[in-house]
Amino acid sequence: MLNVLLVDDEKLERVLIRKGYNWEENGFNIVEEATSGKDALEYINYHNVDIVITDINMPGMDGLQFTEKLLQKNPKCRVVIVTGFREFEYARKAIKLGVDEFLLKPVNIKEISEVMTKIKTEIAKVNEEESKVAKLKESAEKNYDILRESFLLRLVENRIGEEEATKKLETYNCSDLVDGCVCINVKIKDAQENQNYKKVYEFIQKQNNENSLSFIHFMHNIVMFFTKTDVSKCIDYANDLHNKLNNMGITATIGVSEKNSEFNGIPAAYGQANKAIGVSVLLGRNKVVTFSEYQEIMKKNSSKKEIDWDEFSDAIINCRREEVLKYVSDYTEIIKAEKIPDEEYLKLMAMTIILRASSTLNKYGTNIYQLASEKEVFQNVREIRTIDDTSECVIKYIKQVCDYHEKKRSCKRKNVIKDALDYVNRNLYNPELSLKKVASDLYINDSYLSREFKKTYGVSFIEYISQKRIEASKKLLKETELKVYEVAEKIGFKDSHYFCICFKKQTGQTVKEYRA
Repeated sequence: MLNVLLVDDEKLERVLIRKGYNWEENGFNIVEEATSGKDALEYINYHNVDIVITDINMPGMDGLQFTEKLLQKNPKCRVVIVTGFREFEYARKAIKLGVDEFLLKPVNIKEISEVMTKIKTEIAKVNEEESKVAKLKESAEKNYDILRESFLLRLVENRIGEEEATKKLETYNCSDLVDGCVCINVKIKDAQENQNYKKVYEFIQKQNNENSLSFIHFMHNIVMFFTKTDVSKCIDYANDLHNKLNNMGITATIGVSEKNSEFNGIPAAYGQANKAIGVSVLLGRNKVVTFSEYQEIMKKNSSKKEIDWDEFSDAIINCRREEVLKYVSDYTEIIKAEKIPDEEYLKLMAMTIILRASSTLNKYGTNIYQLASEKEVFQNVREIRTIDDTSECVIKYIKQVCDYHEKKRSCKRKNVIKDALDYVNRNLYNPELSLKKVASDLYINDSYLSREFKKTYGVSFIEYISQKRIEASKKLLKETELKVYEVAEKIGFKDSHYFCICFKKQTGQTVKEYRA
């Protein structure tokens, strides 16, 4: 029930309002009647009131003065002004104060019903929205750690824009990362992962200080970021942690980055620590490896070419299979020409390429180990002995990744076109309808929408809209006496001359010829 307060110095008016409408049946409870604004304010100080119905013309404190003071105290309270016809213009000023509605004397019961129903609906809507916000806030508080970890994953994988990231860095008290950070990446020996993964993470969490934060990366790494700390201290920490883990009977490889600053420095630091871990295939497990050591190793193996990962990933994401396979083939041919008899390097290269291909699946919240078992992938990599083995193993999993992208792209394309078509049909006659407007409202790239739309319908987005509008105009031209400019306006053309041009182009007739 919504509480209603009547304020009017005339008893008869109050009686008419109270008796003329079935308040309780419609969800309202008249809690009190006041004869002045002063008395009404006094009552509101101690009682909950949802809606106030007040006369505008009262002695002492008039309805406008009362309303202003009321809304200062209780901004959520809804106010309905009752006024005489002569005061109509005066009453309009009340709207500026935040009054919801006003009624003319003598009060019409039908109008009261309409006004109260409207206010009741609006209050219900506001309450519903506030409830949703409260639930979202509660959920966010309960899932703070999960949301924080999800954000950090997106951050290190460079899957979030700088503007959004800046806001969330503040939300999760991670702003210091931008000023400068060092990343430590902890990889636990495969055989020990299941039983010791959580144990190690909890151990690290207990050791965290105010200048560090840690989270679990879905690729089975424990990631730590240090702020306001130089690289040498981070290396000391990594060595100390490594010794403690070994004493606990846990084998781990730890990679340490250089110090990086600014927004792009965060994923860069993670990438450096990850690369440092990667060379453990050459150096052996259970070591602390710095990024500078990684760079030295790569210099010694300069003949072992690096892949342009951006081009490689782009080819996979866009399912250019021949380009991807040729790229892998060319790369293996380079290795053959360099005559590198290093089995461990071949395994490292294969695993690196597979994981890079897998990283393109991040936006779908998946990875290669959900397409093929982790045990299977590692077993196939361990069995690599030759260049041909390397090529065969890599191509096998890249094909699986490409298949997944093609499936997702197909679904996305169908959904995008369906959503765009639904939007067009709903807004066909809106003169502001455009490719950019549709793309913006649907949160998709306008170039992508244009390209996919033409693939589906064989005409451009603009041509499609024009065709639909011209078809609609035919009926209006034949069945109504509307002038040409009126027809043009009704179907969404801003310019009647342009409408005539489009009509002739599509039908082969002028508007006049068609109407004849």
